Amino acid sequence: MKARGRVNRMAGAVLAAVALVAVASGCASAPNAGAAATLGSRDVPNDTLTTQVDEVLEARGTGAGAPDAALVADVLQRLVITALVDEGAVRNGVVVTQGQIDQAISEAEAQLGGADQLLQVFLDSNVPASAISDQFRLSLQVDGLGALLAPDADDQGRQQAVFTYAVDLSKQLDTRVSPRYGTWVPDELQVGPLPTDLSSPQAPQGDPLADVIPSG
Repeated sequence: MKARGRVNRMAGAVLAAVALVAVASGCASAPNAGAAATLGSRDVPNDTLTTQVDEVLEARGTGAGAPDAALVADVLQRLVITALVDEGAVRNGVVVTQGQIDQAISEAEAQLGGADQLLQVFLDSNVPASAISDQFRLSLQVDGLGALLAPDADDQGRQQAVFTYAVDLSKQLDTRVSPRYGTWVPDELQVGPLPTDLSSPQAPQGDPLADVIPSG
């Protein structure tokens, strides 16, 4: 159980520091065309969001193309936070190698009893198999940033320092999510409700996420 808890924390990374509160938000300008979210010069492509949501559904045997709004928001939130932390790592010279990621994955598999068990832990956190490596990179980047930002703090203090840094960076980059999916709440690093004045959001034809966006 301790090993499972450690990997669950890896899956959550910065998300573990986020307080889950409902925050109303006004309308903001939409991200770049074709982007589910925009962070400065970085985009989270709609295709990436759609693919990962579909992978989660397929792994659960639900069938791609029929996600719920909560799943979409959770995956998008993770992708935005991953991009924010990666940007922070680049700015602060925190380098994570593929060898470090592979070693961390191998250790986690050994702790949990195999690759299948590791896959299930991440799937329970709405992380598909294709994104597991990115989550371990995120965890290692959080460790590296925490050591730089709060060298004298304990693990919790370092994670809080990274959370605070990510909040400030999110504001600096004017992070936004597409109004179809909600609004970005920078102080909480989460996807909030749909804009209140978005009366009839339209999704591109053929987008399997279209059905999760309510109208009216």
